[in-house]
Amino acid sequence: MERFARGVSAVLAAVARVALVASGAALVAMTVVVAWGVFGRFVLNDTPAWAEASAMLLLGWVILGAAAVGVREGFHMGFGSLRDALPAPLARAFDVASDAVVTAFGLAMLWYATELAWTVWNATLPTLGLPGAVEYAPLALGGLLIALFGAERLLAHLTTGKAPAGVPEHTVLTDA
Repeated sequence: MERFARGVSAVLAAVARVALVASGAALVAMTVVVAWGVFGRFVLNDTPAWAEASAMLLLGWVILGAAAVGVREGFHMGFGSLRDALPAPLARAFDVASDAVVTAFGLAMLWYATELAWTVWNATLPTLGLPGAVEYAPLALGGLLIALFGAERLLAHLTTGKAPAGVPEHTVLTDA
C-alpha cells in the first residue's frame, strides 16, 4: 500500500507542477490583459470591452490552480497549535480528519461547479462570446485538484502516518 501511495504521489507531483505553470501563465496573461485595458482606457480613450471579463476569468484560473497546489504542499490555513498540544495519536487523528474534510470540500466544489456549468452552458458571455460554463471551469477543476491532493494526503496519513513524500508534514500558516 505504501508503494502505491508513493506512485500516486509521484503522479500528483507532476499534476501539481502543471497546475502551477498554468496558474503562472494565467497570471502573466491577466497582467497583459489588465495592462491593455488600462492603456486603452487612459491612452486611447477606448476601453476594450473584453478586457475586464477576460481578466476576471483568468483570475479564477490563477487562484484555483495555486490554491489546489497549496493544499498539496500544506500551505493552507490550519490549527497547528491545537494539534501540536495533543498527544501524537490524537494529533494524527486530527491530521486525518483535516485531510478528509479538505477532500470532501474539493469534491463538493467539483460537484456544484459542474452543476452550475451545465446549467449555464447554453448562455453566452456577452463580451467574450464564450459559453457561460467557462466561468465555472476553473472552480470545477480547482475542486477536482483539491480533492485529489486532499485524498493524496489522506492516503499518505492513513498508510504511513506522515504527509506524502516530498511534501511538508504540517501547514505553514497556522493560527499562531
